[in-house]
Amino acid sequence: MRKLLLLIIIGLFGWEYYATNYGGISPIDTLQSEVIDPIRTKYTRKRNGPYLTDESKFVCDGRQYCSEMTSLEEALFFIKNCPNTDMDGDYDGEPCENDTRLRP
Repeated sequence: MRKLLLLIIIGLFGWEYYATNYGGISPIDTLQSEVIDPIRTKYTRKRNGPYLTDESKFVCDGRQYCSEMTSLEEALFFIKNCPNTDMDGDYDGEPCENDTRLRP
């Protein structure tokens, strides 16, 4: 176990040395761009307090999936304003991409 830990530490120092001296990407930058940023994007969507907006005719009522939506406009409202939705698998802001029922 000690040898593995020592090997990991030496590897990280070597990676940092290479990144600093030869222009590669440091472990900190890699961790930030590959792990932290996607998680932050996934969990920091805009949420409104009582889950009702004045400019919308939709209300957050607990629905989470594309099969429960009646239109693409409704699905967009839900992923932007409602908690615990599961309609945007690749987190690009476009819900129900594979649901032909909601697509023109």
